[in-house]
Amino acid sequence: MAITHSFQLQEYGGQPVQVTHSLPELKENEILIRVTHVGVCHSDVYIQDGYQDLGNGEKINFADSAMPMPLVMGHEIVGKVVAVGSRKDQKHIGQQRLLYPWMGCGQCATCAEGHDNHCEQPQSLGIFRQGGYAEHVIVPAAKYLLDIGDLDPAWACTLACSGLTVFSALRQLLPVKQASALAIIGMGGLGLSAISLAKKMGFSCIIACDIANDKLDAAKQLGADHLLNTKNSRAPDSALKSLAGQRLFGVIDTVGIPATVQMAISAVAKGARIVLTGLQGGQTELRIPLLPFNALSLIGSYTGSLTELSQLIALVRQGGIASLPVSQRPLCCLPEALSDLRKGNTIGRIVLNP
Repeated sequence: MAITHSFQLQEYGGQPVQVTHSLPELKENEILIRVTHVGVCHSDVYIQDGYQDLGNGEKINFADSAMPMPLVMGHEIVGKVVAVGSRKDQKHIGQQRLLYPWMGCGQCATCAEGHDNHCEQPQSLGIFRQGGYAEHVIVPAAKYLLDIGDLDPAWACTLACSGLTVFSALRQLLPVKQASALAIIGMGGLGLSAISLAKKMGFSCIIACDIANDKLDAAKQLGADHLLNTKNSRAPDSALKSLAGQRLFGVIDTVGIPATVQMAISAVAKGARIVLTGLQGGQTELRIPLLPFNALSLIGSYTGSLTELSQLIALVRQGGIASLPVSQRPLCCLPEALSDLRKGNTIGRIVLNP
Protein backbone atom coordinates (compact mmCIF):
# COMPACT_ATOMS: atom_id res chain seq x y z
CA MET A 1 0.00 0.00 0.00
CA ALA A 2 1.37 3.41 -1.03
CA ILE A 3 2.64 5.80 1.64
CA THR A 4 2.02 9.55 1.58
CA HIS A 5 2.37 12.60 3.82
CA SER A 6 -0.07 15.30 4.86
CA PHE A 7 -0.38 18.13 7.36
CA GLN A 8 -3.26 17.39 9.70
CA LEU A 9 -5.03 19.70 12.11
CA GLN A 10 -5.57 17.31 15.02
CA GLU A 11 -7.44 19.66 17.33
CA TYR A 12 -8.99 23.10 17.05
CA GLY A 13 -6.63 25.78 18.30
CA GLY A 14 -3.59 23.65 17.48
CA GLN A 15 -1.03 23.65 14.71
CA PRO A 16 -1.17 21.34 11.68
CA VAL A 17 1.42 18.58 12.05
CA GLN A 18 3.00 16.37 9.40
CA VAL A 19 1.70 12.81 9.40
CA THR A 20 2.80 9.78 7.40
CA HIS A 21 0.00 7.42 6.40
CA SER A 22 -1.10 4.99 3.71
CA LEU A 23 -3.31 5.92 0.78
CA PRO A 24 -6.72 4.22 0.79
CA GLU A 25 -7.80 2.09 -2.15
CA LEU A 26 -9.73 4.19 -4.63
CA LYS A 27 -13.48 3.66 -4.90
CA GLU A 28 -15.29 3.72 -8.22
CA ASN A 29 -15.18 7.19 -9.87
CA GLU A 30 -12.57 8.51 -7.40
CA ILE A 31 -9.46 10.26 -8.73
CA LEU A 32 -6.09 10.42 -6.97
CA ILE A 33 -4.24 13.72 -7.41
CA ARG A 34 -0.57 14.37 -6.71
CA VAL A 35 -0.72 17.92 -5.31
CA THR A 36 1.76 20.39 -6.80
CA HIS A 37 0.31 23.74 -5.68
CA VAL A 38 -2.11 24.67 -2.88
CA GLY A 39 -3.12 28.18 -1.84
CA VAL A 40 -3.40 29.26 1.80
CA CYS A 41 -6.80 30.86 2.45
CA HIS A 42 -7.90 32.98 5.41
CA SER A 43 -10.82 30.62 6.03
CA ASP A 44 -8.22 28.06 7.11
CA VAL A 45 -7.31 30.42 9.95
CA TYR A 46 -10.91 30.32 11.13
CA ILE A 47 -10.96 26.53 10.88
CA GLN A 48 -7.72 26.35 12.84
CA ASP A 49 -9.31 28.50 15.56
CA GLY A 50 -12.35 26.23 15.57
CA TYR A 51 -15.09 28.85 15.36
CA GLN A 52 -16.70 31.65 13.38
CA ASP A 53 -17.39 34.88 15.28
CA LEU A 54 -21.06 35.95 15.22
CA GLY A 55 -20.54 38.92 17.56
CA ASN A 56 -21.74 39.61 21.10
CA GLY A 57 -20.08 36.46 22.36
CA GLU A 58 -21.91 34.17 19.92
CA LYS A 59 -19.96 31.69 17.79
CA ILE A 60 -20.37 28.90 15.30
CA ASN A 61 -18.34 26.11 16.90
CA PHE A 62 -16.88 23.86 14.25
CA ALA A 63 -16.62 21.02 16.77
CA ASP A 64 -20.43 20.81 16.49
CA SER A 65 -20.28 20.55 12.69
CA ALA A 66 -19.68 17.66 10.30
CA MET A 67 -16.01 18.59 9.85
CA PRO A 68 -13.79 15.53 10.32
CA MET A 69 -11.01 15.69 12.87
CA PRO A 70 -8.11 15.20 12.25
CA LEU A 71 -8.54 17.40 9.18
CA VAL A 72 -6.27 18.11 6.23
CA MET A 73 -7.19 21.68 5.26
CA GLY A 74 -6.43 23.35 1.93
CA HIS A 75 -8.91 23.87 -0.90
CA GLU A 76 -7.08 25.85 -3.63
CA ILE A 77 -5.46 22.90 -5.38
CA VAL A 78 -3.64 22.17 -8.63
CA GLY A 79 -2.10 18.76 -9.18
CA LYS A 80 -1.59 15.85 -11.54
CA VAL A 81 -3.81 12.81 -11.88
CA VAL A 82 -1.84 9.72 -10.83
CA ALA A 83 -4.54 7.05 -10.40
CA VAL A 84 -8.24 6.51 -11.06
CA GLY A 85 -10.89 4.21 -9.65
CA SER A 86 -12.66 3.52 -12.95
CA ARG A 87 -11.39 2.45 -16.36
CA LYS A 88 -13.45 5.16 -18.01
CA ASP A 89 -11.23 7.76 -16.30
CA GLN A 90 -7.90 6.31 -17.48
CA LYS A 91 -7.61 9.14 -20.02
CA HIS A 92 -7.08 11.61 -17.17
CA ILE A 93 -3.88 10.00 -15.86
CA GLY A 94 -0.95 12.40 -16.21
CA GLN A 95 -3.13 15.48 -16.70
CA GLN A 96 -2.52 18.64 -14.71
CA ARG A 97 -5.81 19.93 -13.34
CA LEU A 98 -7.33 22.57 -11.06
CA LEU A 99 -9.79 21.07 -8.58
CA TYR A 100 -13.24 22.49 -7.91
CA PRO A 101 -13.38 22.16 -4.12
CA TRP A 102 -16.96 23.26 -3.25
CA MET A 103 -18.61 19.88 -3.66
CA GLY A 104 -22.08 19.11 -2.39
CA CYS A 105 -23.79 15.87 -1.49
CA GLY A 106 -24.58 15.18 -5.14
CA GLN A 107 -28.07 13.94 -4.29
CA CYS A 108 -30.20 17.00 -3.50
CA ALA A 109 -32.10 19.35 -5.82
CA THR A 110 -29.57 22.13 -5.21
CA CYS A 111 -26.69 19.94 -6.45
CA ALA A 112 -28.80 18.81 -9.41
CA GLU A 113 -29.23 22.47 -10.34
CA GLY A 114 -25.43 22.87 -10.39
CA HIS A 115 -25.08 24.82 -7.14
CA ASP A 116 -22.92 22.46 -5.09
CA ASN A 117 -21.63 25.46 -3.16
CA HIS A 118 -25.14 26.02 -1.74
CA CYS A 119 -25.71 22.39 -0.69
CA GLU A 120 -27.03 21.92 2.86
CA GLN A 121 -24.72 18.90 3.29
CA PRO A 122 -21.45 20.19 1.83
CA GLN A 123 -18.49 17.95 1.09
CA SER A 124 -15.95 20.69 0.37
CA LEU A 125 -12.31 19.72 0.03
CA GLY A 126 -10.24 20.81 3.00
CA ILE A 127 -13.34 21.50 5.10
CA PHE A 128 -15.72 18.54 5.11
CA ARG A 129 -13.37 16.10 3.42
CA GLN A 130 -9.58 15.83 3.41
CA GLY A 131 -7.92 18.59 1.42
CA GLY A 132 -4.74 19.71 -0.26
CA TYR A 133 -2.14 20.40 2.44
CA ALA A 134 -0.77 17.03 1.48
CA GLU A 135 1.17 15.15 -1.15
CA HIS A 136 -2.06 13.56 -2.40
CA VAL A 137 -5.78 14.31 -2.38
CA ILE A 138 -8.74 12.21 -3.51
CA VAL A 139 -11.49 13.74 -5.65
CA PRO A 140 -14.85 11.93 -5.83
CA ALA A 141 -15.44 12.37 -9.57
CA ALA A 142 -13.69 13.55 -12.74
CA LYS A 143 -16.21 16.37 -13.30
CA TYR A 144 -14.41 18.35 -10.58
CA LEU A 145 -11.18 18.45 -12.63
CA LEU A 146 -10.65 21.59 -14.72
CA ASP A 147 -8.13 22.21 -17.48
CA ILE A 148 -6.02 25.34 -16.88
CA GLY A 149 -4.09 25.10 -20.14
CA ASP A 150 -0.84 27.07 -20.00
CA LEU A 151 -1.79 29.21 -16.98
CA ASP A 152 0.80 29.47 -14.22
CA PRO A 153 -0.37 26.76 -11.77
CA ALA A 154 0.73 28.86 -8.77
CA TRP A 155 -1.77 31.53 -9.82
CA ALA A 156 -4.34 29.11 -11.22
CA CYS A 157 -4.79 27.30 -7.91
CA THR A 158 -5.99 30.57 -6.33
CA LEU A 159 -8.81 30.77 -8.86
CA ALA A 160 -10.60 27.94 -7.03
CA CYS A 161 -11.43 30.17 -4.06
CA SER A 162 -10.17 33.75 -4.06
CA GLY A 163 -10.77 34.11 -7.79
CA LEU A 164 -14.05 32.20 -7.93
CA THR A 165 -15.53 33.95 -4.87
CA VAL A 166 -15.06 37.45 -6.25
CA PHE A 167 -15.90 36.42 -9.83
CA SER A 168 -19.28 35.20 -8.60
CA ALA A 169 -19.70 38.36 -6.51
CA LEU A 170 -18.82 40.64 -9.43
CA ARG A 171 -21.35 38.87 -11.65
CA GLN A 172 -24.03 39.82 -9.15
CA LEU A 173 -23.21 43.50 -9.77
CA LEU A 174 -23.78 43.30 -13.52
CA PRO A 175 -24.78 45.05 -15.67
CA VAL A 176 -22.58 48.02 -14.82
CA LYS A 177 -24.51 51.28 -14.52
CA GLN A 178 -23.31 54.17 -16.67
CA ALA A 179 -20.70 56.43 -15.01
CA SER A 180 -20.84 54.32 -11.83
CA ALA A 181 -18.14 53.27 -9.39
CA LEU A 182 -17.27 49.96 -7.72
CA ALA A 183 -15.66 49.78 -4.28
CA ILE A 184 -13.74 46.71 -3.16
CA ILE A 185 -13.09 46.60 0.58
CA GLY A 186 -10.08 44.64 1.82
CA MET A 187 -6.98 44.03 -0.26
CA GLY A 188 -6.20 40.49 0.79
CA GLY A 189 -6.26 37.60 -1.66
CA LEU A 190 -9.95 38.08 -2.48
CA GLY A 191 -9.79 41.84 -2.83
CA LEU A 192 -6.73 41.84 -5.07
CA SER A 193 -8.29 39.09 -7.20
CA ALA A 194 -11.39 41.28 -7.55
CA ILE A 195 -9.29 44.26 -8.66
CA SER A 196 -7.60 42.21 -11.39
CA LEU A 197 -10.92 40.81 -12.66
CA ALA A 198 -13.14 43.89 -12.44
CA LYS A 199 -11.73 45.82 -15.42
CA LYS A 200 -12.00 42.74 -17.63
CA MET A 201 -15.65 42.41 -16.59
CA GLY A 202 -16.54 45.96 -17.55
CA PHE A 203 -16.10 48.01 -14.35
CA SER A 204 -14.45 51.32 -15.27
CA CYS A 205 -14.06 53.12 -11.93
CA ILE A 206 -12.65 50.87 -9.22
CA ILE A 207 -11.92 52.08 -5.69
CA ALA A 208 -9.67 49.94 -3.50
CA CYS A 209 -10.15 50.26 0.28
CA ASP A 210 -7.83 48.98 2.99
CA ILE A 211 -5.99 50.06 6.14
CA ALA A 212 -2.49 49.18 4.81
CA ASN A 213 -0.72 51.29 2.22
CA ASP A 214 1.41 48.44 0.88
CA LYS A 215 -1.72 46.45 0.04
CA LEU A 216 -3.27 49.51 -1.57
CA ASP A 217 -0.09 49.91 -3.66
CA ALA A 218 -0.56 46.31 -4.86
CA ALA A 219 -4.15 47.16 -5.80
CA LYS A 220 -2.95 50.15 -7.80
CA GLN A 221 -0.57 47.91 -9.76
CA LEU A 222 -3.46 45.57 -10.57
CA GLY A 223 -5.61 48.37 -11.97
CA ALA A 224 -7.42 50.19 -9.15
CA ASP A 225 -8.35 53.73 -10.19
CA HIS A 226 -8.58 55.19 -6.67
CA LEU A 227 -7.14 54.19 -3.30
CA LEU A 228 -8.69 54.84 0.10
CA ASN A 229 -6.88 54.16 3.35
CA THR A 230 -9.90 53.90 5.63
CA LYS A 231 -7.73 53.99 8.74
CA ASN A 232 -6.38 57.44 7.87
CA SER A 233 -9.78 58.98 7.12
CA ARG A 234 -11.96 60.49 9.83
CA ALA A 235 -15.07 59.83 7.76
CA PRO A 236 -14.25 56.95 5.38
CA ASP A 237 -17.85 56.68 4.18
CA SER A 238 -17.85 60.32 3.06
CA ALA A 239 -14.43 59.91 1.47
CA LEU A 240 -15.63 56.82 -0.39
CA LYS A 241 -18.78 58.59 -1.58
CA SER A 242 -16.67 61.50 -2.84
CA LEU A 243 -14.22 59.27 -4.72
CA ALA A 244 -17.20 57.60 -6.38
CA GLY A 245 -18.66 60.91 -7.49
CA GLN A 246 -21.82 60.10 -5.52
CA ARG A 247 -22.40 57.15 -7.87
CA LEU A 248 -21.27 54.14 -5.86
CA PHE A 249 -23.61 51.42 -7.13
CA GLY A 250 -21.54 48.35 -6.27
CA VAL A 251 -19.50 47.25 -3.25
CA ILE A 252 -17.73 43.96 -2.58
CA ASP A 253 -16.79 43.64 1.08
CA THR A 254 -14.12 40.96 1.43
CA VAL A 255 -13.57 41.77 5.12
CA GLY A 256 -16.99 41.40 6.70
CA ILE A 257 -16.88 43.31 9.99
CA PRO A 258 -19.39 45.87 11.32
CA ALA A 259 -17.22 48.85 10.35
CA THR A 260 -16.87 47.80 6.70
CA VAL A 261 -20.53 46.91 6.32
CA GLN A 262 -21.68 50.22 7.81
CA MET A 263 -19.21 52.17 5.68
CA ALA A 264 -20.61 50.54 2.57
CA ILE A 265 -24.23 51.18 3.55
CA SER A 266 -23.48 54.84 4.27
CA ALA A 267 -21.57 55.44 1.05
CA VAL A 268 -23.69 53.82 -1.66
CA ALA A 269 -26.19 55.50 -3.98
CA LYS A 270 -29.86 54.54 -4.22
CA GLY A 271 -30.34 51.26 -6.05
CA ALA A 272 -26.90 49.93 -5.10
CA ARG A 273 -25.87 46.38 -4.31
CA ILE A 274 -23.47 45.40 -1.54
CA VAL A 275 -22.06 41.89 -1.80
CA LEU A 276 -20.53 40.42 1.36
CA THR A 277 -17.89 37.71 0.95
CA GLY A 278 -15.77 38.43 4.05
CA LEU A 279 -16.07 36.25 7.14
CA GLN A 280 -14.18 38.11 9.86
CA GLY A 281 -17.42 38.34 11.81
CA GLY A 282 -19.42 40.32 14.29
CA GLN A 283 -22.87 41.90 14.39
CA THR A 284 -24.11 45.15 12.97
CA GLU A 285 -27.30 47.18 13.35
CA LEU A 286 -29.54 47.63 10.33
CA ARG A 287 -32.03 50.48 10.07
CA ILE A 288 -34.53 48.35 8.21
CA PRO A 289 -36.63 51.06 6.49
CA LEU A 290 -33.50 52.45 4.83
CA LEU A 291 -33.12 49.29 2.74
CA PRO A 292 -36.41 49.73 0.86
CA PHE A 293 -36.19 53.54 0.95
CA ASN A 294 -32.79 53.36 -0.76
CA ALA A 295 -33.64 50.31 -2.89
CA LEU A 296 -30.52 48.77 -1.36
CA SER A 297 -29.60 45.11 -1.83
CA LEU A 298 -27.39 43.53 0.83
CA ILE A 299 -26.23 40.17 -0.53
CA GLY A 300 -24.24 37.36 1.04
CA SER A 301 -22.22 35.36 -1.48
CA TYR A 302 -20.38 32.10 -0.78
CA THR A 303 -17.72 30.96 -3.30
CA GLY A 304 -19.23 29.96 -6.68
CA SER A 305 -20.49 27.09 -8.78
CA LEU A 306 -18.58 24.60 -10.91
CA THR A 307 -19.94 26.33 -14.02
CA GLU A 308 -18.72 29.69 -12.77
CA LEU A 309 -15.23 28.31 -12.17
CA SER A 310 -15.19 27.00 -15.75
CA GLN A 311 -16.27 30.43 -16.95
CA LEU A 312 -13.60 32.12 -14.86
CA ILE A 313 -10.84 29.91 -16.24
CA ALA A 314 -12.01 30.65 -19.78
CA LEU A 315 -12.00 34.38 -19.03
CA VAL A 316 -8.49 34.28 -17.53
CA ARG A 317 -7.16 32.23 -20.45
CA GLN A 318 -8.25 35.01 -22.81
CA GLY A 319 -5.49 37.15 -21.30
CA GLY A 320 -5.50 40.74 -20.16
CA ILE A 321 -5.90 39.91 -16.47
CA ALA A 322 -2.98 40.52 -14.12
CA SER A 323 -2.12 37.84 -11.60
CA LEU A 324 -2.38 38.78 -7.95
CA PRO A 325 0.98 38.60 -6.13
CA VAL A 326 1.88 35.00 -5.24
CA SER A 327 4.71 33.82 -2.98
CA GLN A 328 5.58 30.13 -3.07
CA ARG A 329 6.89 28.10 -0.13
CA PRO A 330 7.39 24.40 0.58
CA LEU A 331 4.50 22.58 2.29
CA CYS A 332 6.49 22.29 5.52
CA CYS A 333 6.04 26.08 5.92
CA LEU A 334 2.27 25.71 6.44
CA PRO A 335 2.26 26.71 10.16
CA GLU A 336 4.29 29.85 9.41
CA ALA A 337 2.09 30.66 6.41
CA LEU A 338 -1.06 30.49 8.54
CA SER A 339 0.61 32.70 11.14
CA ASP A 340 1.63 35.28 8.52
CA LEU A 341 -1.91 35.32 7.15
CA ARG A 342 -3.37 35.74 10.62
CA LYS A 343 -1.10 38.73 11.28
CA GLY A 344 -1.67 40.32 7.88
CA ASN A 345 1.99 39.88 6.97
CA THR A 346 1.45 38.87 3.37
CA ILE A 347 0.39 40.56 0.14
CA GLY A 348 -1.66 38.45 -2.24
CA ARG A 349 -1.58 34.69 -1.80
CA ILE A 350 0.85 32.24 -0.24
CA VAL A 351 1.00 29.06 -2.31
CA LEU A 352 2.58 25.89 -0.93
CA ASN A 353 4.40 23.25 -2.99
CA PRO A 354 4.19 19.72 -1.52
